[in-house]
Amino acid sequence: MHFRNEVVFLLLGVSTLLPLVAAGPGGYVTLINASPYDWKLTYSHSYQMDWQPAALIPAGESHEQYLEWWYHRGDIGDCAAEATYELVGSPRKEAFQLKATQSAGKDLQIQYLDNLSSLNNPENSLIPLGFEHDGGVSFILSGDGTKPYVSSNPPPGWMQATLSTIGPKTLREISLPASHDAGMSEITQEWGGIKHNTQTQSKPIGGQLIDGARWFDIRPVHSDGGFHTGHFSETWSNWFMKLIGADVVGAKGRKIADIVADINSFTSKHEGELIILDLSHEMGDIKYWGTEWKLSIEKWEYLYEALAEINDLWTVGNPPQDYTSVPLSTFIQPGSKSAVLVRIPGHAPLPRQTISEYKVIPLSAFIQDSRLPFEGTYSDTDNPDHLATDQVSKLHSMRVASQSMMQRSTWTITVGLAKNLDIANKGNSIIGQAVRAHRKLFSTLWPAMSKTSYPNLIEVDDINSQVTALCMGINDRFASSNPKVKARQLQERKLSSTGTIEPIANLTTASSTLPPRPTLTPTPSPSIVRIKGRPFVMLM
Repeated sequence: MHFRNEVVFLLLGVSTLLPLVAAGPGGYVTLINASPYDWKLTYSHSYQMDWQPAALIPAGESHEQYLEWWYHRGDIGDCAAEATYELVGSPRKEAFQLKATQSAGKDLQIQYLDNLSSLNNPENSLIPLGFEHDGGVSFILSGDGTKPYVSSNPPPGWMQATLSTIGPKTLREISLPASHDAGMSEITQEWGGIKHNTQTQSKPIGGQLIDGARWFDIRPVHSDGGFHTGHFSETWSNWFMKLIGADVVGAKGRKIADIVADINSFTSKHEGELIILDLSHEMGDIKYWGTEWKLSIEKWEYLYEALAEINDLWTVGNPPQDYTSVPLSTFIQPGSKSAVLVRIPGHAPLPRQTISEYKVIPLSAFIQDSRLPFEGTYSDTDNPDHLATDQVSKLHSMRVASQSMMQRSTWTITVGLAKNLDIANKGNSIIGQAVRAHRKLFSTLWPAMSKTSYPNLIEVDDINSQVTALCMGINDRFASSNPKVKARQLQERKLSSTGTIEPIANLTTASSTLPPRPTLTPTPSPSIVRIKGRPFVMLM
């Protein structure tokens, strides 16, 4: 009898623990109300979920909601929840429903109801937001409905679609989604680094462009007679590599030629978009001993030849001195070709205008960093709370007016040593940690902004269209045009046409007196060093 009772109690104990063992994942969703109408909760229902939607999200405010599936039963399950919000005071009846589903994986969705529609999303649209365990996703709706709202799931050609709003504004007045280490969507060769600690993006440049990214952090590396992107550090931060005498650690990413092909493919389908490639951290031939940390003049010229294959490099006779002070319509207009700019370091030579009898490089497309200036630094932290505090503090100190210098707000996690070593856990990789940074971006930035203080570049790892939607909401709600500034801009353009502002083509540069280029002999790439218990380094 005692034995039977013990068995019963044991079974009861196991049954009590089962829900804990099978507990499902939780995460966050931020709803950003950039409309003039309060969002009032009119219906809420949940089954086997933690689900507490806000009763009211006032106009202009945001709300972060935590949610959790009670059970984790694979991709198929019956946990579900819904919350319906009405746009109070909208001239037309408009509403949407936030839904949590588990029918083909865990997902959050927005279902448009009644007469609600937005750019790229007609009435009755179902917008997938995805779900990130311990991370965050977002939904934003901006505008008043008199013209199409801007919202999540933006069109690939979002700049052309919103040109009536952003066209009269300068780069100092608008916000652009920026891809950190944009070329590192795949690892093509390891140099002591691995995918876990060097890959920063899930999609190649083509996919990033479709998701709306318009500013790309490109780090060119000369290798095997051509150019790749790279993510490298000196070995002062890696004791093992230093011990064996190597001076570089990291990995190569995609070829520059592949990035050029991605850009050309995108611009052939989507006209009137401004795309900016920001070249930095350039490297010559990679060697474990004696790496070239800068490109020679000749290798810069070879890089320019590769980039000259971009079809829609911006071409104009008299470019402005400061590219951030002229209206966006200087570069793109309704129905025009796209415009691609290449921002180069101040120490780099400008390209020769003529590279062959058949090829001429438009010098207006290649601009040194002083002519497209911005400020802003990353936070160098693995703590998401510190990341948010630091980036908001930098925003407020640097952007005190809408005409302040362009400011880059970088929402990336610097993965620490312990997470770098934890290669079995994808959540501790650079891309895995990006979901934590995204959550803080979506939940923290919106309430910290104002008409005079908002970022011009929002830079992230693993960029997606929700970052683009956030930038579009900023442009719609916060970006403003100043008539006095407009008058000054027009005067600058008049001066440029008379030659008072010196065009790029007339500038004296090191490249204008270059001797004939020698033929470069491709340097054989050493075999990849395979080390048991691979070394790791914190790479940014």
